[in-house]
Amino acid sequence: MELQPILDLEKERGGADAGRAPAYTIPAEAFAENVCASDLLEAAFAAHPWVEIPRLSFPVLLNRPIVLKSGARLTVHPETVLHMQPGCGGCMLRNADVFDGRRRHYPEEKNDHDMLVEGGIWEYARSGVSPFDLSPEMRVFGQSRETFVDGEGRRTNLAGSEGEGGAFLGVFLFSNASRFTVRRLVIRDCDFYGILIAGCDHFVIEDIDFDHNRMDGVNVNGPSGWGLIQRMKGKTGDDFVALNAWDWDQSAISYGEIHHILIQDVNCSGDEIRLLPGRKTYADGRQTECPIYDCLYRRVHNAYCVKLYQQPNCANEIVGKLDKSDIPGEIRDVVFQDVELDALTSTGLGEVAVTALFDVCADCRHLVFDNIRIGVGEEEFRAAGMRLVEVGAKSSTWKRGYTDPEKWVELFDTELVCTADDLVFRHITFAGKECRDPAALVGARVLTPNPDYPRTTQRGGHGKGILGRVTIE
Repeated sequence: MELQPILDLEKERGGADAGRAPAYTIPAEAFAENVCASDLLEAAFAAHPWVEIPRLSFPVLLNRPIVLKSGARLTVHPETVLHMQPGCGGCMLRNADVFDGRRRHYPEEKNDHDMLVEGGIWEYARSGVSPFDLSPEMRVFGQSRETFVDGEGRRTNLAGSEGEGGAFLGVFLFSNASRFTVRRLVIRDCDFYGILIAGCDHFVIEDIDFDHNRMDGVNVNGPSGWGLIQRMKGKTGDDFVALNAWDWDQSAISYGEIHHILIQDVNCSGDEIRLLPGRKTYADGRQTECPIYDCLYRRVHNAYCVKLYQQPNCANEIVGKLDKSDIPGEIRDVVFQDVELDALTSTGLGEVAVTALFDVCADCRHLVFDNIRIGVGEEEFRAAGMRLVEVGAKSSTWKRGYTDPEKWVELFDTELVCTADDLVFRHITFAGKECRDPAALVGARVLTPNPDYPRTTQRGGHGKGILGRVTIE
């Protein structure tokens, strides 16, 4: 794998030099406490390509997203808080010409380009689309969708998170855009993806602090490529970084290949990392391949699991629909370098058992695990039933809080067969001691039906993983 094109992403600034005209700083006295500032900001951007919000002692209230057109630049004082008003949705900033790719292919030419947003503390963005956002595409994103009641009596959407109907978007949403940067800011106490990138290229996401966001931190939908995601920390409620080339209906707004993404210097605080390939089948039968390839992860800390698998919609059995990829999905030429995992976790999100630090259930080719440092000793690691990498179908019963087995659902495709070939291991250490034992490093998972289900779980099936060539250097 040639890493230099990915490493060159560090030289890309993704719109950081956009808006070369001098910044227009909105006077502090133009803002008023407890008064919505959306009209004020809209008027400022109508007259100036570069708008600056000064330090304020009270939150800047928004009732709709700030909209960036090509060449626009927004800088916010690092101590200034931006606060989404109740009932006004979860998207606080977006590009102008978003594109709904859930039923159609993304265009190759990007509508918006050369944008930057930096600074500020962005908080209290809840699910849904603002009633004051008049974009036709955004209105479509906000349309209702199927929901169900979970085991605690909460109305829940198909992806298993509380909130109103409609597509999952981002506190920051960039769709069908190129050459943009999001940097040096805090996303705090929000219910949407922190930053959603869909159908974009040549972007930079850096120096982001997630203060208990309750969904994915950075979520990339295909088709996207040539992105740099770096220097992030904090806690999210799901995937810290997700490359979702394929995803469930309404959990993604576009589908397609993801390639040439450099992710580095992230501290997950016990979250997970996700790579989700597959193949999207549209309602009219057309299909889009959604592979992930030529990506590099380096200097990643404290992720409890890196998930490299296609997973059907967790609500398929509940709502009686089939929302899944018809293939395992493809991941190829991906390097994990300088990854540090300090603690073991037996159970992850959705009550899923964790048996590997890199969990593979996709067709993978040429994955490199280089300088992976496990904080516990090899004996303790093996006693916990763990491997560094495990390949194969999974079975996991999501009880949803119920004791009635009729209301339990299976989270995975238990009949899936996947193959992992050309896996390379270099400098794997447990508690500082190098390990070259294949049994600790990699294994295949083979399912069998559980005749005792539901008295005992998991349900099981006939799926399996197939291991090809493994190299320990």
